[in-house]
Amino acid sequence: MIKKKQKKEVFTAEDKNVLNTVKKYGLSSFELDRVLKEPPKDSKTNKKLYDHAVMGRVKIGIFSDSHIGVKEFDENLFIRAAQTFKKEKVIAAYHPGDILEGMSGREGHIYELAYTGFSQQITYAVKLFKKHFRGLKVYGIIGNHDLWYKKKMNQGIDVGQELEARLGKDNFEYLGENDANIKLGPRTIMKLFHPNDGTAYATSYKMQKLVESLESGKKPQIIVEGHYHKALYMFCRNVHCIEAGTLCGQTEFMRGKKIPAHKGFWILDMDIAKTGITRFTPSFYPSYD
Repeated sequence: MIKKKQKKEVFTAEDKNVLNTVKKYGLSSFELDRVLKEPPKDSKTNKKLYDHAVMGRVKIGIFSDSHIGVKEFDENLFIRAAQTFKKEKVIAAYHPGDILEGMSGREGHIYELAYTGFSQQITYAVKLFKKHFRGLKVYGIIGNHDLWYKKKMNQGIDVGQELEARLGKDNFEYLGENDANIKLGPRTIMKLFHPNDGTAYATSYKMQKLVESLESGKKPQIIVEGHYHKALYMFCRNVHCIEAGTLCGQTEFMRGKKIPAHKGFWILDMDIAKTGITRFTPSFYPSYD
């Protein structure tokens, strides 16, 4: 009986890099799975690039700064956003940070809360997303309020990872801390951004400074910015700029700082071609108390 010669297994350079990483750091199967699923980096910015590319007409939902856990979180507006996104048949919804209110340790902050501590806030958030966003994929980053649990309180809790684990990646996918780059088409990048500085009295000022700071040739085609609780659309340096607004009313802290809260959410309706965005129609859905 003639034995068949076994085919020699060939490893690519990428395979060898993965094996070396596993050996060097002693990765568990869970950690290895995370490494293998890491999105590629954009050659222009050297940042992770999440590929959500869809050609033709694209409708996405934007809702931001929900601050789930604070008394001024507007649950009815959260529900209205979910219902409107489904009615308008958006393909996905994006949240640019401050999903939870967090715990700051700031004097008097605890008295502004309806839900105190991480356990209560994350449980409430999961319940809301499961009930109202079921059947609609949500992508999100975390902002400074979410990061209080990880960094300011030194508890190491990652709100984004917890939401993804509890809701399932088919319902909520975590894209990272403070910013994320998403590929919507061959030449269409959308940046979700959540800064960590103070607001400005002029609504457009912070976005203008952000766009002006971007190096030519490395700009995204869309920027969606959270944090400031302002609602705005402008076209600056060939970038479609969205200040995302908020689902949270004006807190006592904001009143003291004379900071308004522009409550509402967005639907971005656009045509995406190989050459980039050929039509961009942003619609803001305001809430009036």
